[in-house]
Amino acid sequence: MPIPRLGQETISDSPPGPADSEPSSHAVVIGGGMGGLLAARVLADRYARVTVIDRDRFPDAPDHRKGAPQSRHAHALLPRGQQILGRLFPGIGDELRAAGAASGLRPPVFVTPVGKLPTPPAFAVGDGPPGVFASRILIEWHVRNRLLTYPGVRVLHETEATGLVPSSDGGHVTGVRVRARGATDEHTHEFLAADLVMDASGRQSVAPEWLEAMGFGAPPEEMVHSGIGYASRLYRKPAAWPGEWDGIVINGRPPHNPRAGLILPIEDGLWHVSLGGFAGHHPPTDEAGFLEWARRLPDPSLYEAIRVAEPVTPIRGYRTPQNRLRRFERMARWPERFIVIGDAVCAFNPIYGQGMTTAALGAETLERVLAREPGAPGPEFARRFQRELAKAIAAPWMIASGEDLRWGVASSGMRGAPGSGLVRRYVERVLRRARQDADVAGAYLNVVGMVAPPSSLFRPRVLLPVLQDALTELAGGERALADDFASSPAAIARLRALPAAMEAAHARAGD
Repeated sequence: MPIPRLGQETISDSPPGPADSEPSSHAVVIGGGMGGLLAARVLADRYARVTVIDRDRFPDAPDHRKGAPQSRHAHALLPRGQQILGRLFPGIGDELRAAGAASGLRPPVFVTPVGKLPTPPAFAVGDGPPGVFASRILIEWHVRNRLLTYPGVRVLHETEATGLVPSSDGGHVTGVRVRARGATDEHTHEFLAADLVMDASGRQSVAPEWLEAMGFGAPPEEMVHSGIGYASRLYRKPAAWPGEWDGIVINGRPPHNPRAGLILPIEDGLWHVSLGGFAGHHPPTDEAGFLEWARRLPDPSLYEAIRVAEPVTPIRGYRTPQNRLRRFERMARWPERFIVIGDAVCAFNPIYGQGMTTAALGAETLERVLAREPGAPGPEFARRFQRELAKAIAAPWMIASGEDLRWGVASSGMRGAPGSGLVRRYVERVLRRARQDADVAGAYLNVVGMVAPPSSLFRPRVLLPVLQDALTELAGGERALADDFASSPAAIARLRALPAAMEAAHARAGD
Protein backbone atom coordinates (compact mmCIF):
# COMPACT_ATOMS: atom_id res chain seq x y z
CA MET A 1 0.00 0.00 0.00
CA PRO A 2 1.56 3.34 -0.98
CA ILE A 3 2.15 5.94 1.69
CA PRO A 4 -0.35 8.79 1.35
CA ARG A 5 1.27 12.00 0.20
CA LEU A 6 -0.46 15.06 1.57
CA GLY A 7 0.32 18.68 0.80
CA GLN A 8 3.88 19.34 -0.33
CA GLU A 9 5.72 16.83 1.86
CA THR A 10 9.19 15.91 0.62
CA ILE A 11 9.09 12.12 0.30
CA SER A 12 11.63 10.27 -1.78
CA ASP A 13 13.32 6.92 -2.01
CA SER A 14 16.70 8.13 -0.73
CA PRO A 15 18.20 10.72 1.60
CA PRO A 16 19.36 14.02 0.16
CA GLY A 17 22.94 14.57 -0.92
CA PRO A 18 25.13 17.46 0.24
CA ALA A 19 23.48 19.85 -2.23
CA ASP A 20 20.10 19.24 -0.58
CA SER A 21 21.14 20.26 2.92
CA GLU A 22 19.69 23.80 2.88
CA PRO A 23 16.84 24.32 5.38
CA SER A 24 13.36 23.81 4.00
CA SER A 25 11.57 24.73 7.26
CA HIS A 26 9.92 21.36 7.66
CA ALA A 27 9.31 19.63 11.03
CA VAL A 28 8.21 16.01 11.39
CA VAL A 29 6.39 14.78 14.49
CA ILE A 30 6.29 11.02 15.07
CA GLY A 31 3.09 10.27 16.97
CA GLY A 32 -0.33 11.89 16.96
CA GLY A 33 -1.26 11.55 20.62
CA MET A 34 -1.69 14.53 22.92
CA GLY A 35 2.07 15.04 23.29
CA GLY A 36 2.63 15.10 19.54
CA LEU A 37 -0.43 17.23 18.77
CA LEU A 38 0.40 19.94 21.30
CA ALA A 39 4.04 20.04 20.26
CA ALA A 40 3.01 20.22 16.59
CA ARG A 41 0.89 23.25 17.44
CA VAL A 42 4.00 25.00 18.81
CA LEU A 43 6.07 23.98 15.78
CA ALA A 44 3.38 25.36 13.44
CA ASP A 45 4.35 28.86 14.60
CA ARG A 46 7.98 28.38 13.58
CA TYR A 47 8.02 25.97 10.65
CA ALA A 48 6.40 26.48 7.27
CA ARG A 49 5.37 22.82 7.21
CA VAL A 50 4.67 20.35 9.99
CA THR A 51 3.99 16.70 9.22
CA VAL A 52 2.48 14.43 11.87
CA ILE A 53 3.09 10.71 11.33
CA ASP A 54 0.83 8.20 13.06
CA ARG A 55 0.23 4.47 12.79
CA ASP A 56 -3.54 4.96 13.11
CA ARG A 57 -6.13 6.50 10.83
CA PHE A 58 -7.71 9.16 12.97
CA PRO A 59 -11.48 8.83 13.49
CA ASP A 60 -13.87 11.29 11.88
CA ALA A 61 -15.67 11.81 15.20
CA PRO A 62 -14.59 11.55 18.85
CA ASP A 63 -13.82 7.86 19.23
CA HIS A 64 -11.21 5.47 20.54
CA ARG A 65 -8.35 4.35 18.34
CA LYS A 66 -6.14 1.30 18.49
CA GLY A 67 -2.96 3.25 19.14
CA ALA A 68 -4.32 4.76 22.38
CA PRO A 69 -5.84 1.86 24.35
CA GLN A 70 -5.57 3.87 27.56
CA SER A 71 -8.17 6.33 26.23
CA ARG A 72 -10.90 4.10 27.62
CA HIS A 73 -9.79 5.02 31.12
CA ALA A 74 -10.45 8.21 33.02
CA HIS A 75 -8.22 11.15 32.09
CA ALA A 76 -7.90 14.44 33.90
CA LEU A 77 -6.69 17.65 32.31
CA LEU A 78 -5.29 19.32 35.42
CA PRO A 79 -5.55 23.09 35.95
CA ARG A 80 -2.05 23.74 34.58
CA GLY A 81 -2.85 21.68 31.50
CA GLN A 82 -6.06 23.62 30.95
CA GLN A 83 -4.12 26.88 31.18
CA ILE A 84 -1.66 25.77 28.50
CA LEU A 85 -4.32 24.24 26.26
CA GLY A 86 -6.41 27.42 26.38
CA ARG A 87 -3.40 29.54 25.44
CA LEU A 88 -2.32 27.33 22.54
CA PHE A 89 -5.89 27.01 21.24
CA PRO A 90 -7.87 30.08 22.30
CA GLY A 91 -11.56 29.32 22.71
CA ILE A 92 -11.16 25.55 22.83
CA GLY A 93 -12.85 25.45 26.23
CA ASP A 94 -15.98 26.96 24.68
CA GLU A 95 -15.79 24.39 21.86
CA LEU A 96 -15.61 21.54 24.36
CA ARG A 97 -18.54 22.91 26.33
CA ALA A 98 -20.57 23.22 23.12
CA ALA A 99 -19.74 19.57 22.41
CA GLY A 100 -21.21 18.50 25.75
CA ALA A 101 -18.24 18.72 28.11
CA ALA A 102 -19.15 19.26 31.74
CA SER A 103 -18.44 22.77 33.01
CA GLY A 104 -18.98 24.94 36.04
CA LEU A 105 -18.58 21.99 38.38
CA ARG A 106 -16.79 21.78 41.69
CA PRO A 107 -13.27 20.34 41.75
CA PRO A 108 -13.17 16.64 42.65
CA VAL A 109 -13.11 15.73 46.32
CA PHE A 110 -9.69 14.30 47.23
CA VAL A 111 -9.52 11.46 49.72
CA THR A 112 -5.84 11.12 50.55
CA PRO A 113 -4.11 8.24 52.34
CA VAL A 114 -4.94 10.01 55.63
CA GLY A 115 -8.49 11.10 54.79
CA LYS A 116 -10.68 13.62 53.01
CA LEU A 117 -9.46 17.13 52.23
CA PRO A 118 -11.72 20.19 52.32
CA THR A 119 -12.58 21.11 48.75
CA PRO A 120 -11.74 24.68 47.70
CA PRO A 121 -14.24 26.56 45.50
CA ALA A 122 -11.83 26.22 42.55
CA PHE A 123 -8.24 25.43 41.73
CA ALA A 124 -5.96 28.42 41.33
CA VAL A 125 -6.17 28.41 37.54
CA GLY A 126 -5.54 32.11 36.97
CA ASP A 127 -7.88 34.43 35.09
CA GLY A 128 -9.06 31.97 32.46
CA PRO A 129 -12.60 30.64 32.00
CA PRO A 130 -14.00 27.89 34.27
CA GLY A 131 -12.46 24.49 33.63
CA VAL A 132 -14.09 21.72 31.68
CA PHE A 133 -14.39 18.00 32.32
CA ALA A 134 -14.30 15.77 29.26
CA SER A 135 -13.05 12.40 28.06
CA ARG A 136 -9.64 12.00 26.50
CA ILE A 137 -11.21 11.20 23.13
CA LEU A 138 -13.26 14.42 23.07
CA ILE A 139 -10.32 16.60 24.08
CA GLU A 140 -7.93 14.94 21.63
CA TRP A 141 -10.44 15.17 18.76
CA HIS A 142 -10.91 18.92 19.26
CA VAL A 143 -7.17 19.51 19.64
CA ARG A 144 -6.51 17.58 16.43
CA ASN A 145 -9.19 19.45 14.50
CA ARG A 146 -7.91 22.82 15.66
CA LEU A 147 -4.34 21.86 14.79
CA LEU A 148 -5.34 20.89 11.26
CA THR A 149 -6.73 24.37 10.62
CA TYR A 150 -3.13 25.58 10.37
CA PRO A 151 -2.32 25.64 6.63
CA GLY A 152 1.14 24.08 6.97
CA VAL A 153 0.08 21.11 9.10
CA ARG A 154 -0.54 17.74 7.47
CA VAL A 155 -0.99 14.17 8.72
CA LEU A 156 0.37 10.94 7.27
CA HIS A 157 -2.15 8.34 8.43
CA GLU A 158 -1.38 4.63 8.86
CA THR A 159 2.32 5.34 8.54
CA GLU A 160 5.14 4.25 10.79
CA ALA A 161 8.63 5.65 11.25
CA THR A 162 11.29 2.96 11.02
CA GLY A 163 14.46 4.94 11.67
CA LEU A 164 16.32 8.22 11.64
CA VAL A 165 18.49 9.18 8.69
CA PRO A 166 21.76 10.85 9.75
CA SER A 167 23.81 13.36 7.81
CA SER A 168 26.98 12.21 6.08
CA ASP A 169 29.09 13.21 9.09
CA GLY A 170 26.61 11.65 11.53
CA GLY A 171 26.23 14.87 13.49
CA HIS A 172 22.62 15.67 12.76
CA VAL A 173 19.39 14.10 11.53
CA THR A 174 18.24 14.85 7.99
CA GLY A 175 14.89 13.11 8.17
CA VAL A 176 13.17 9.84 8.91
CA ARG A 177 12.44 6.65 7.04
CA VAL A 178 8.75 5.77 6.86
CA ARG A 179 6.56 3.03 5.48
CA ALA A 180 2.90 2.18 5.31
CA ARG A 181 1.77 0.45 8.46
CA GLY A 182 2.07 -3.31 8.18
CA ALA A 183 4.34 -3.24 5.15
CA THR A 184 7.28 -5.65 5.41
CA ASP A 185 9.02 -5.29 2.05
CA GLU A 186 12.24 -3.28 2.42
CA HIS A 187 11.46 -1.49 -0.84
CA THR A 188 8.37 0.09 0.71
CA HIS A 189 10.52 2.36 2.89
CA GLU A 190 10.68 5.98 1.84
CA PHE A 191 12.61 8.99 3.07
CA LEU A 192 10.87 12.01 4.59
CA ALA A 193 13.26 14.96 4.71
CA ALA A 194 13.04 17.28 7.71
CA ASP A 195 14.86 20.09 9.44
CA LEU A 196 13.61 18.81 12.78
CA VAL A 197 12.38 15.35 13.78
CA MET A 198 10.46 14.95 17.03
CA ASP A 199 9.72 11.57 18.56
CA ALA A 200 6.37 11.73 20.37
CA SER A 201 5.52 8.06 19.80
CA GLY A 202 4.80 7.31 23.47
CA ARG A 203 5.68 4.35 25.64
CA GLN A 204 6.56 2.22 22.61
CA SER A 205 9.22 4.65 21.40
CA VAL A 206 12.44 3.07 20.12
CA ALA A 207 14.44 6.31 20.26
CA PRO A 208 17.21 4.67 22.37
CA GLU A 209 17.73 2.03 19.67
CA TRP A 210 17.83 4.71 16.97
CA LEU A 211 20.40 6.70 18.91
CA GLU A 212 22.54 3.62 19.45
CA ALA A 213 22.38 2.80 15.73
CA MET A 214 23.73 6.30 15.01
CA GLY A 215 26.61 5.82 17.45
CA PHE A 216 25.34 8.07 20.26
CA GLY A 217 24.61 5.33 22.78
CA ALA A 218 21.47 4.89 24.83
CA PRO A 219 20.24 7.06 27.69
CA PRO A 220 20.28 5.96 31.33
CA GLU A 221 16.83 5.01 32.57
CA GLU A 222 15.02 5.16 35.87
CA MET A 223 12.34 2.50 36.40
CA VAL A 224 9.72 1.97 39.07
CA HIS A 225 8.09 -1.45 38.82
CA SER A 226 4.79 -0.35 40.29
CA GLY A 227 2.73 -3.24 38.95
CA ILE A 228 -0.25 -0.94 38.42
CA GLY A 229 -3.43 -2.26 36.91
CA TYR A 230 -6.76 -0.55 36.45
CA ALA A 231 -10.23 -1.08 35.04
CA SER A 232 -12.80 1.44 33.84
CA ARG A 233 -16.31 1.92 32.56
CA LEU A 234 -18.82 4.70 31.95
CA TYR A 235 -21.94 5.14 34.08
CA ARG A 236 -24.98 7.35 33.91
CA LYS A 237 -25.36 9.36 37.09
CA PRO A 238 -28.35 8.10 39.12
CA ALA A 239 -31.48 10.22 39.17
CA ALA A 240 -31.57 10.13 42.99
CA TRP A 241 -27.99 11.36 43.32
CA PRO A 242 -27.55 13.44 46.53
CA GLY A 243 -25.21 15.82 44.72
CA GLU A 244 -22.70 16.46 47.50
CA TRP A 245 -19.81 16.23 45.05
CA ASP A 246 -19.27 16.26 41.30
CA GLY A 247 -16.16 14.08 41.20
CA ILE A 248 -14.10 12.05 43.62
CA VAL A 249 -10.52 10.76 43.86
CA ILE A 250 -9.82 8.05 46.45
CA ASN A 251 -6.20 7.13 47.08
CA GLY A 252 -4.95 3.84 48.45
CA ARG A 253 -3.68 3.62 52.01
CA PRO A 254 -0.18 2.19 52.25
CA PRO A 255 0.79 -0.35 53.23
CA HIS A 256 -2.46 -2.26 53.76
CA ASN A 257 -5.01 -1.13 51.16
CA PRO A 258 -3.59 -0.89 47.61
CA ARG A 259 -6.94 0.03 46.05
CA ALA A 260 -7.67 3.42 44.49
CA GLY A 261 -10.54 4.76 42.47
CA LEU A 262 -12.06 7.85 40.95
CA ILE A 263 -15.20 9.23 39.38
CA LEU A 264 -14.81 12.08 36.92
CA PRO A 265 -17.73 13.84 35.25
CA ILE A 266 -17.39 13.97 31.47
CA GLU A 267 -19.50 14.99 28.49
CA ASP A 268 -23.20 14.20 28.14
CA GLY A 269 -23.75 13.88 31.88
CA LEU A 270 -21.75 10.66 32.21
CA TRP A 271 -19.36 9.48 34.90
CA HIS A 272 -16.00 8.01 33.92
CA VAL A 273 -15.10 5.53 36.67
CA SER A 274 -11.65 3.98 37.01
CA LEU A 275 -10.44 1.59 39.70
CA GLY A 276 -6.74 0.92 40.16
CA GLY A 277 -4.41 -1.19 42.25
CA PHE A 278 -0.71 -1.13 43.10
CA ALA A 279 2.04 -3.72 43.41
CA GLY A 280 0.35 -6.42 41.35
CA HIS A 281 -3.13 -5.93 42.83
CA HIS A 282 -5.38 -5.49 39.79
CA PRO A 283 -9.12 -4.77 39.76
CA PRO A 284 -11.22 -7.46 38.05
CA THR A 285 -13.17 -6.79 34.87
CA ASP A 286 -16.23 -8.90 35.67
CA GLU A 287 -19.33 -7.24 37.13
CA ALA A 288 -19.21 -8.78 40.60
CA GLY A 289 -15.44 -8.46 40.94
CA PHE A 290 -15.44 -4.81 39.82
CA LEU A 291 -18.08 -3.88 42.39
CA GLU A 292 -16.37 -5.85 45.14
CA TRP A 293 -13.08 -4.06 44.44
CA ALA A 294 -14.90 -0.74 44.71
CA ARG A 295 -16.56 -1.86 47.95
CA ARG A 296 -13.15 -2.48 49.51
CA LEU A 297 -11.82 1.01 48.79
CA PRO A 298 -10.79 3.04 51.87
CA ASP A 299 -13.86 5.24 51.37
CA PRO A 300 -17.34 3.74 50.66
CA SER A 301 -18.55 6.78 48.68
CA LEU A 302 -17.49 5.53 45.23
CA TYR A 303 -18.95 2.06 45.71
CA GLU A 304 -22.30 3.36 46.93
CA ALA A 305 -22.44 5.77 43.97
CA ILE A 306 -21.76 3.24 41.21
CA ARG A 307 -23.86 0.53 42.88
CA VAL A 308 -26.97 2.55 42.02
CA ALA A 309 -25.68 4.10 38.77
CA GLU A 310 -26.52 2.72 35.33
CA PRO A 311 -23.58 1.07 33.52
CA VAL A 312 -23.20 2.37 29.97
CA THR A 313 -20.15 0.47 28.68
CA PRO A 314 -18.37 -2.81 29.35
CA ILE A 315 -15.59 -2.92 31.93
CA ARG A 316 -12.17 -2.67 30.31
CA GLY A 317 -8.86 -3.46 31.98
CA TYR A 318 -5.38 -2.11 31.34
CA ARG A 319 -2.00 -2.66 32.98
CA THR A 320 1.07 -0.50 33.23
CA PRO A 321 3.67 -2.61 35.01
CA GLN A 322 6.50 -0.08 34.86
CA ASN A 323 7.04 3.65 35.11
CA ARG A 324 10.04 4.84 33.14
CA LEU A 325 12.08 8.02 32.89
CA ARG A 326 14.66 8.15 30.10
CA ARG A 327 17.46 10.55 31.00
CA PHE A 328 18.23 11.85 27.52
CA GLU A 329 19.63 15.04 29.05
CA ARG A 330 22.48 13.06 30.63
CA MET A 331 23.82 11.63 27.37
CA ALA A 332 27.38 12.59 26.52
CA ARG A 333 26.54 13.32 22.86
CA TRP A 334 23.32 14.20 21.06
CA PRO A 335 22.42 14.57 17.37
CA GLU A 336 21.25 17.95 16.13
CA ARG A 337 17.71 18.32 14.70
CA PHE A 338 16.26 15.49 16.77
CA ILE A 339 14.25 15.80 20.00
CA VAL A 340 12.12 13.46 22.12
CA ILE A 341 9.01 14.45 24.07
CA GLY A 342 6.03 13.09 26.01
CA ASP A 343 5.74 9.48 27.13
CA ALA A 344 8.73 8.64 24.95
CA VAL A 345 10.72 10.44 27.67
CA CYS A 346 8.66 10.00 30.82
CA ALA A 347 5.85 7.45 31.15
CA PHE A 348 4.53 7.15 34.67
CA ASN A 349 1.68 5.68 36.64
CA PRO A 350 -1.47 7.02 34.96
CA ILE A 351 -3.54 6.80 38.13
CA TYR A 352 -2.30 10.25 39.19
CA GLY A 353 -3.84 11.89 36.12
CA GLN A 354 -0.68 13.75 35.10
CA GLY A 355 -0.29 12.48 31.53
CA MET A 356 -2.12 15.08 29.42
CA THR A 357 -0.88 17.95 31.59
CA THR A 358 2.72 16.73 31.37
CA ALA A 359 2.30 16.58 27.59
CA ALA A 360 1.18 20.21 27.73
CA LEU A 361 4.23 21.07 29.84
CA GLY A 362 6.43 19.54 27.15
CA ALA A 363 4.82 21.73 24.48
CA GLU A 364 5.23 24.79 26.68
CA THR A 365 8.90 23.94 27.20
CA LEU A 366 9.41 23.58 23.45
CA GLU A 367 7.77 26.96 22.92
CA ARG A 368 10.04 28.58 25.50
CA VAL A 369 13.27 27.09 24.12
CA LEU A 370 12.32 27.97 20.53
CA ALA A 371 11.63 31.56 21.62
CA ARG A 372 15.34 31.92 22.44
CA GLU A 373 16.24 31.11 18.82
CA PRO A 374 15.90 34.26 16.67
CA GLY A 375 15.87 32.27 13.42
CA ALA A 376 16.19 28.60 12.58
CA PRO A 377 17.22 26.62 15.67
CA GLY A 378 20.98 26.70 15.93
CA PRO A 379 23.62 24.34 17.26
CA GLU A 380 22.85 22.72 20.61
CA PHE A 381 19.12 23.58 20.36
CA ALA A 382 18.09 19.92 20.66
CA ARG A 383 20.37 19.35 23.63
CA ARG A 384 19.09 22.48 25.38
CA PHE A 385 15.52 21.35 24.84
CA GLN A 386 16.11 17.91 26.40
CA ARG A 387 17.70 19.55 29.43
CA GLU A 388 14.85 22.02 29.83
CA LEU A 389 12.28 19.27 29.40
CA ALA A 390 13.97 17.24 32.13
CA LYS A 391 13.49 20.18 34.52
CA ALA A 392 9.84 20.60 33.53
CA ILE A 393 8.91 16.97 34.18
CA ALA A 394 10.99 16.54 37.33
CA ALA A 395 8.10 17.44 39.66
CA PRO A 396 5.44 15.09 38.21
CA TRP A 397 8.00 12.28 38.04
CA MET A 398 8.98 12.87 41.67
CA ILE A 399 5.34 12.83 42.78
CA ALA A 400 4.40 9.69 40.85
CA SER A 401 7.53 7.67 41.58
CA GLY A 402 7.60 8.72 45.24
CA GLU A 403 4.00 7.63 45.78
CA ASP A 404 4.57 4.31 44.02
CA LEU A 405 7.68 3.55 46.06
CA ARG A 406 5.59 3.79 49.23
CA TRP A 407 4.23 0.36 48.30
CA GLY A 408 7.64 -1.28 48.58
CA VAL A 409 7.88 -2.01 44.84
CA ALA A 410 11.20 -2.54 43.10
CA SER A 411 13.04 0.16 41.19
CA SER A 412 16.16 0.42 39.09
CA GLY A 413 18.46 3.23 37.99
CA MET A 414 17.02 5.58 40.63
CA ARG A 415 19.29 8.11 42.28
CA GLY A 416 18.16 8.30 45.87
CA ALA A 417 17.60 11.94 46.72
CA PRO A 418 19.10 12.93 50.08
CA GLY A 419 16.37 13.26 52.67
CA SER A 420 13.65 11.72 50.46
CA GLY A 421 12.29 9.73 53.40
CA LEU A 422 12.12 12.86 55.51
CA VAL A 423 10.28 14.71 52.72
CA ARG A 424 7.78 11.87 52.42
CA ARG A 425 7.04 12.02 56.15
CA TYR A 426 6.69 15.80 55.94
CA VAL A 427 4.14 15.50 53.12
CA GLU A 428 2.16 13.05 55.26
CA ARG A 429 2.05 15.69 57.98
CA VAL A 430 0.97 18.26 55.38
CA LEU A 431 -1.94 16.02 54.48
CA ARG A 432 -2.94 15.56 58.11
CA ARG A 433 -2.94 19.33 58.58
CA ALA A 434 -4.77 19.83 55.29
CA ARG A 435 -7.73 17.79 56.52
CA GLN A 436 -8.61 20.62 58.92
CA ASP A 437 -6.94 23.61 57.24
CA ALA A 438 -8.40 24.87 53.94
CA ASP A 439 -5.33 27.02 53.18
CA VAL A 440 -2.97 24.06 53.50
CA ALA A 441 -5.39 21.89 51.51
CA GLY A 442 -5.45 24.51 48.74
CA ALA A 443 -1.65 24.62 48.66
CA TYR A 444 -1.47 20.84 48.35
CA LEU A 445 -4.13 20.72 45.64
CA ASN A 446 -2.29 23.41 43.67
CA VAL A 447 0.74 21.09 43.65
CA VAL A 448 -1.47 18.20 42.52
CA GLY A 449 -2.93 20.46 39.80
CA MET A 450 0.61 21.43 38.72
CA VAL A 451 -0.04 25.14 39.14
CA ALA A 452 2.53 25.28 41.96
CA PRO A 453 5.83 23.41 42.45
CA PRO A 454 6.29 20.87 45.28
CA SER A 455 8.66 23.35 46.94
CA SER A 456 5.64 25.58 47.65
CA LEU A 457 4.67 23.16 50.42
CA PHE A 458 7.67 24.46 52.36
CA ARG A 459 6.52 28.08 52.33
CA PRO A 460 5.66 29.62 55.73
CA ARG A 461 1.87 29.42 55.31
CA VAL A 462 2.19 25.62 55.09
CA LEU A 463 5.39 24.95 57.01
CA LEU A 464 4.48 26.85 60.20
CA PRO A 465 1.14 25.15 60.95
CA VAL A 466 2.64 21.75 60.08
CA LEU A 467 5.52 22.34 62.50
CA GLN A 468 3.06 23.55 65.13
CA ASP A 469 1.15 20.27 64.79
CA ALA A 470 4.40 18.33 65.18
CA LEU A 471 5.28 20.24 68.37
CA THR A 472 1.79 19.62 69.74
CA GLU A 473 2.19 15.93 69.04
CA LEU A 474 5.55 15.85 70.83
CA ALA A 475 3.89 17.44 73.84
CA GLY A 476 1.34 14.64 73.86
CA GLY A 477 -1.52 16.77 72.64
CA GLU A 478 -2.27 15.20 69.26
CA ARG A 479 -5.95 15.35 68.39
CA ALA A 480 -7.36 12.27 66.69
CA LEU A 481 -9.08 13.00 63.40
CA ALA A 482 -12.35 11.34 62.52
CA ASP A 483 -12.30 9.03 59.51
CA ASP A 484 -14.64 11.21 57.48
CA PHE A 485 -15.59 10.19 53.95
CA ALA A 486 -16.25 12.08 50.73
CA SER A 487 -19.98 11.57 51.17
CA SER A 488 -21.76 12.48 54.39
CA PRO A 489 -23.29 9.72 56.54
CA ALA A 490 -26.75 10.95 55.50
CA ALA A 491 -25.90 10.73 51.78
CA ILE A 492 -24.40 7.26 52.18
CA ALA A 493 -27.52 6.13 54.05
CA ARG A 494 -29.77 7.48 51.28
CA LEU A 495 -27.78 5.63 48.61
CA ARG A 496 -27.75 2.40 50.61
CA ALA A 497 -31.52 2.56 50.79
CA LEU A 498 -31.76 2.50 46.99
CA PRO A 499 -31.80 -0.77 45.01
CA ALA A 500 -28.70 -1.63 43.00
CA ALA A 501 -28.83 -0.51 39.38
CA MET A 502 -29.12 -4.07 38.08
CA GLU A 503 -31.95 -4.87 40.48
CA ALA A 504 -33.77 -1.71 39.48
CA ALA A 505 -33.35 -2.56 35.78
CA HIS A 506 -34.74 -6.06 36.30
CA ALA A 507 -37.66 -4.65 38.27
CA ARG A 508 -38.47 -2.18 35.47
CA ALA A 509 -38.27 -4.95 32.89
CA GLY A 510 -40.77 -7.00 34.87
CA ASP A 511 -43.32 -4.19 35.18
